[in-house]
Amino acid sequence: MPKWNHKSVIRLMEESGNDDPVNEIRTRARNLVLKAFELGWEGPPYSPIELAKFLNIDVIPNDSVTDARIVPLNKKHLQIQYNPFQKPTRINFSVAHEIAHTLFSDCEDDIRNREDEPQINRQLEQLCNTAAAEIQLPYAVFSNDANTARPSIEGLIELATKYKASLESVFIRYTEVIDKPCAILIGIFQTDSKIVIDYYKASKHFNLQVPDSFEVPSNSKAYECTSPGWTSRESESWGIFKNEEYNIFSIGISPYRRDNKPRVGILILPMHEQQKSISEDRIVLEYGDATKPRGNGIKIIAQVVNTSGGLGIGFGKALAKNYPVVKKEMEKWHSNKGDYILGNTNLIQVNDTTYVFQMLAQKGLYPKGNEIPLKYNELRNCLIQLAEAAHELKASVHMPQIGAGQAKGDWNIILGMIHDELISKEIKVNIYLLPGKAYNPKVRSNLTIFKEDSTWETGKLF
Repeated sequence: MPKWNHKSVIRLMEESGNDDPVNEIRTRARNLVLKAFELGWEGPPYSPIELAKFLNIDVIPNDSVTDARIVPLNKKHLQIQYNPFQKPTRINFSVAHEIAHTLFSDCEDDIRNREDEPQINRQLEQLCNTAAAEIQLPYAVFSNDANTARPSIEGLIELATKYKASLESVFIRYTEVIDKPCAILIGIFQTDSKIVIDYYKASKHFNLQVPDSFEVPSNSKAYECTSPGWTSRESESWGIFKNEEYNIFSIGISPYRRDNKPRVGILILPMHEQQKSISEDRIVLEYGDATKPRGNGIKIIAQVVNTSGGLGIGFGKALAKNYPVVKKEMEKWHSNKGDYILGNTNLIQVNDTTYVFQMLAQKGLYPKGNEIPLKYNELRNCLIQLAEAAHELKASVHMPQIGAGQAKGDWNIILGMIHDELISKEIKVNIYLLPGKAYNPKVRSNLTIFKEDSTWETGKLF
């Protein structure tokens, strides 16, 4: 773990009470993205320039700037200036990087320009790169595309093209959301022609560790990738692979401006992946009634509630009918104004094996202007609490299509949130669709497994 010593990073840690600034800056970037979704930000590709407009930040071209910078015009007004003669992917990354600077409370104190004092500002700039990747490849959306893409350099290039993002950003985010074992290494060619790993990231299923400053074996084809875009592939067993062979894909990427040494991105995949059950690492969609969850063991029924405190006429009414205690506990919670706050939750035991988990993530009943009632940030906070409850109770989670009805949430975004906050933490999730209603989404999600034979009524649906 690095020793964080940059003044802006230290201030970030002190203000948040979080001693992990990478986690904190990622959370702030995700909050920013989710708020933009509520206001209508769309993609892919997701335009950082459009995001800046939502934030009331001016974005102007300035060919005297090497890359990009953010300038405080006064205490309440920021301006991003970028060099318009760069590749579109570079412009997108640069603007996203400058937006990331606004996640630090002292952004308005100085002009932020990554070309100035690169060594002194290295920690700050690395954190802004992390946030920029989150902005270009948004939380809850990128997960589906990453898990659909071919696990290869070509697959990652296709993702970078679709999102108009830098390949390095795709590398970083890919390992965070992929449901397969893989790792990425970013290496720098040294003056003695060795490739030394600058940093390394692995997916949750990849069990090998890469030591700091690892040197890529001299016989690797990665050494052929001396220019951006040059690729190679091989099947090798490096010393760190414990006699196992891995597929190794390499591609030349742009050098750091500070030293101009060639760099290479390396994707490592096992040659043989252990077969998983059909529903592992997937949300199970099936026809049925979420008030009567299926399966054995402890079960949690998840429900989104709104600030009015009513249970509604649909799922909430059915829950109250099946479990009268739900209505009583809801009324008690609603009367506690200090706790009935957006982002908070309420766990109710309704019988020996079943709980109801209420999530306050909807503001009011109807849209106001261009803003939807569902609050994605608050839903994410609720899902994090739901994951904690499920782990503590050793429970599976069951729900209807939360947040996608009267709350007007985007169902694919919600699925991505459920995947990233529950499935990725190895919690089983079943989502129940109303029998008698065909399930024909505009986009089929790769994060789900759809059990079309889950009710005898399916023959009448199509």
